[in-house]
Amino acid sequence: MLISCLTITQPGRLHLLRESVGDFARQTYQAKELIILHDGDLAFDQEVREIAAQQSRPDSISVHAVSPMPLGALRNAAGAFARGDLICQWDDDDRFHPQRLQVQQEALCRESADFCFLSDQLHLYRDSGDLFWDDWHAQPYPLNFIQGTLMGRREKMPVYPDLVRGEDTGACLDILRSGHKICRLRDHGWCYVYVHHGSNAWPDTHHRAISQGNALSAARLMARLGGVRERLAEYAPPVQALALKDRSGSMAFPIR
Repeated sequence: MLISCLTITQPGRLHLLRESVGDFARQTYQAKELIILHDGDLAFDQEVREIAAQQSRPDSISVHAVSPMPLGALRNAAGAFARGDLICQWDDDDRFHPQRLQVQQEALCRESADFCFLSDQLHLYRDSGDLFWDDWHAQPYPLNFIQGTLMGRREKMPVYPDLVRGEDTGACLDILRSGHKICRLRDHGWCYVYVHHGSNAWPDTHHRAISQGNALSAARLMARLGGVRERLAEYAPPVQALALKDRSGSMAFPIR
C-alpha cells in the first residue's frame, strides 16, 4: 500500500524542510513517496531539489513548482501528483518519528478506517526548548483529533478550501459530514512533533492556547517520561528540546 506524503514549502524554510525530508527518508515504512510542492522561484526550486537528492532514496521524492496560490489550493495541487493508495499530510516545519507512517497505516487498516488521525502530539517551542505533550482526546467530539496528522484513503480525500490558513479544518469538517470512518490513534504523541518556530502560519497565541488547554498534567507525564525519552532518542537530528513540561509549566522533566 503506497503512501503519498504531501509537503508544501516556501522560501525561507529550507532549514526546516531539510529536517522534515530527512524524517521522511528514515521512515520504517518503505512503500512511500514524498511530493514537495512550492511556489518559489527557480533558485529556490534548485535548492529544494538538492535537499531531495541528498536522501538515501531520492527517487521516492518529487519536487513541483507552481504559481503562487493560497495554502488550501497548494494542498489540492500537491494531491493531484499523488500516486498512493493513502495520502498523508507531511508539513515542512514539523518533525516525524521514523515509525509515524507505519503506526498510522497499521491502525487505519486494523480498524478498516477511511482516515487516521493522531489524538496526541509533542509540542515544541524552539526558542525555549520547552516540550509539551498535548492530548486532544478531551476536546469536544468529533473534532477531538489533530488535523495536521491526517492520513486517509486517496479516493475519499476532500477538497481543501481555498484559504491561506485554517484550510485543514474545512477539509476535516467535510470528512466528518461525509460520514467517513475515522480512526483516532491515542497515546502515540511521540510520533509527531508540532514545532513552534516563530514563522508559523498561526501566531504564538494560538500555540500557547493549545498547550494550556491540552498539555498533560505532571502525573500523566511521569507515566510516559521513560517512553518519551526513548522515542525522542530515535529522531535524527535530535529534536531540539530541553525539558518536557506539564500543563502549568511549573514541573519540568529533563529530556536527556
